[in-house]
Amino acid sequence: MNSSSQLRPVAFSWHARLDDFITGVAWSPRGDYLATASVSGQVAIYDAVKGRTIHLFERAHADGCDALAWRPDGAALATAGRDGKWKLWNAEEGKVLVEHEAGALWAEHLAWSPRTVGERGHLLALSAGTKVTLWTEPGESAGEAMTFPRTVTALAWILEGSTLAVATSTSVSLRNPLTGKEERSFPSRDPILNMAFSPSGKWLMTGNQDCSVHVWNTDSGTEMHMRGYASKVRQLVWHRGSRWLAASGGDVVSVWDCSGRGPEGRTPTLLEWHPDQISALHYQPEGDWLASGARDGSVAVWSPTQRQNLISGAKISSGVTHVAWSPDGKWLAATGEDGEVQVLSVE
Repeated sequence: MNSSSQLRPVAFSWHARLDDFITGVAWSPRGDYLATASVSGQVAIYDAVKGRTIHLFERAHADGCDALAWRPDGAALATAGRDGKWKLWNAEEGKVLVEHEAGALWAEHLAWSPRTVGERGHLLALSAGTKVTLWTEPGESAGEAMTFPRTVTALAWILEGSTLAVATSTSVSLRNPLTGKEERSFPSRDPILNMAFSPSGKWLMTGNQDCSVHVWNTDSGTEMHMRGYASKVRQLVWHRGSRWLAASGGDVVSVWDCSGRGPEGRTPTLLEWHPDQISALHYQPEGDWLASGARDGSVAVWSPTQRQNLISGAKISSGVTHVAWSPDGKWLAATGEDGEVQVLSVE
């Protein structure tokens, strides 16, 4: 789907439900499975086309599951939780392949490298408290833990997976995944909640607790600030072309043009439709549409060139916790605070 095509009215494909607040949602690399996790520790794997529950793990993590990520081959799902453990599940059989201590009481973030790292294959980065560990595809340790002075708030593989970016409240650290050594650091006076690197690697943005977005040009080192958000900036997402950054701290989405010199001095496009605070954003991986969800349960879809919501009738019964496009951009999953899972067809 591209920005010149016409979006058809949304069609509700299937619904499912877990027993509590949905903390994570992830499409498998081929788009054939959808996995969800809840604050009570449930993890479910669904047939993404039929909506049939393939596996339901009632207590995947004793005190809640906070993160899940599909291994790049789609054959296994990694989960991490508040029991201080991470697990690797066989997607077909629903069995635990490995189970390890995460290094702290609360394991929060998981990210598989998009490409192989040296001879180690794809690596899984896991954060728990102030520690980040790396693991191989079979679930074996890939070296010593990296320790940071503060709790890790976000993880991301950048530069085609050659570098691991680790955010804490005071800085973003770029690490060599083979050695664990820091290659570059971006300190910040603004308390960092999350980060987003442009696919090109040129721009680093952080969403901050002081209702701002901090910007670094990684080529020149130039810094910029965008302030004036109504609340903490918890949502930052990039368009695949590295031109558009969507951010939200309040009930409006601001879309910044980061082409050329970047966003400084430019006025963002404001997407105004949601009646409540926006709680989720996601760009299509291979398309141009931006999805947004809010705490009143409303779901919207936007194009880069239009300021109006392009769909009607998309709503879930509680506050939206995640919106997630399938890899091909034909399906949109929206999840809620009461455990609802809804998949929409937007071809």
